[in-house]
Amino acid sequence: MRRSNPTQMDRYRNIFLFILISVIGFSCKEAQEPDCKINILWNNEKQTIDGFGVAQAGWSDKLYAHFKREEVLQKMFGNEGLRLSILRGEVFPHYWENPQDKDFDLDADIDLPLTDSFFTGESDDLKRRGQLWIARYVKEKCKTDKLFFSVWSAPAYMKSNGKVSQGELNPAYNQAYADYLAAFYQAYKSVGLEPYAISPSNEPGYAAPWNSSLWTPEKMGEFIMEYLGPTFRKEEIPARIVFGENPFWSAVSQQAAFVSSRHFTDAIISQYPGITQYPVIAAGHGYTLPDSYPAPKDSLSTPIEPFGEAEKADIPVWLTEISNTEALDTTIRDGIEWAITFHKYLSIANASACIWWAGALPAGNNEGLIVLDPDRQNYLTTKRFYTFGNFSRYIPVGSKRIGTEISSAATDSLFFSAYKNGKDFTVVAINPTATGKRAGLQIDGQVLSGKLNCFLTDEKNNWSSSETKGNQIEIPANSVVTVTGTIK
Repeated sequence: MRRSNPTQMDRYRNIFLFILISVIGFSCKEAQEPDCKINILWNNEKQTIDGFGVAQAGWSDKLYAHFKREEVLQKMFGNEGLRLSILRGEVFPHYWENPQDKDFDLDADIDLPLTDSFFTGESDDLKRRGQLWIARYVKEKCKTDKLFFSVWSAPAYMKSNGKVSQGELNPAYNQAYADYLAAFYQAYKSVGLEPYAISPSNEPGYAAPWNSSLWTPEKMGEFIMEYLGPTFRKEEIPARIVFGENPFWSAVSQQAAFVSSRHFTDAIISQYPGITQYPVIAAGHGYTLPDSYPAPKDSLSTPIEPFGEAEKADIPVWLTEISNTEALDTTIRDGIEWAITFHKYLSIANASACIWWAGALPAGNNEGLIVLDPDRQNYLTTKRFYTFGNFSRYIPVGSKRIGTEISSAATDSLFFSAYKNGKDFTVVAINPTATGKRAGLQIDGQVLSGKLNCFLTDEKNNWSSSETKGNQIEIPANSVVTVTGTIK
């Protein structure tokens, strides 16, 4: 039998059924139970976020000499890049090489053409000019608000061994060294590069073969309390004084305690509780113990934990250096591992700032976020660069970290942290598993206003943006997703 042609009414009915089925299907998809539920505890405030940054200390010359140096700096500090707010540099020991030398070389020509043979050499002068040029660029072009400088060694003539490597500060030069740091501040301020913070010693517990100087907690505490703090106060210098900065965040053995930042800063605060009269910041580095170190074989990663005495004294804590020297890995696997590490320093150690070592350098390992090619023409961005950006781009300076509660067994496989800034909020979600997850988002006692904005980094995406109208977010396999939104 031949089927008759459908009538106009049949066509309308078919179209209606198609639309109805589509709507029902969409509603069911939205109504799916999420793999976990994230409850943001809006009033459970933690530390204030001071910012994210990188160091160019020690590598200022290589970036300064690169033909695409402005492009690289925009990738790190620009609005289209990481939006970093902290640059870490060095108070070089070769500024003053004798007691009569009072020059910080701020009059040097830093705008030489990159074709000049000056850029192909190796010299302290290249490092000094490079740091000055980089600091000026990020301050003027990127509006970076925090210039932070650490000392690896005092000038050699102030040291017990007369060298910039190892040894310690000669006590006879305590006041001269405090004056040196004050003079550095005033010099940089005079050219529009006012330091936000100064650290009198990088890794004071480690006698490194490069620029270094040993300090005990007792000597460091005395120096800050009796010399540096009073000198800064007398000269009305508002710069924060950073102390700690040892290689290991905490310690897994008694032997490691001397190079543990937590033990170092705890000892200083306990012995010198009056240190809070000065604008101090307790700091540490996030390196792991070498295999040769006399520590438990299964505990070579130093614990990521709060600085107890600093928190009790209401002193902010910064992670001022972290990286590793393993063979270069630019994959999402490496990026996610570092994202989890940043998450732990922010959520477990309550760090107010995270600073990577180093921003850009020519190396075949994982020290840099950006790898500069020795040809001075090309460079490579890593996935850790992008997962770092999932934090630095979307967590405004001045935000408060706030508590989170996660339901279901997903707490063992997913990582979440939350931050608020006025009525705006940011959530960073990390999924290191091979299976995509769906998370339901709610804010304790608050109502969402408008859409959620999601920014995805995975193997194929770098901060790819999307919107969602509901309160459920997709976290694909092996990815980091940052969510931003607003409450009513």
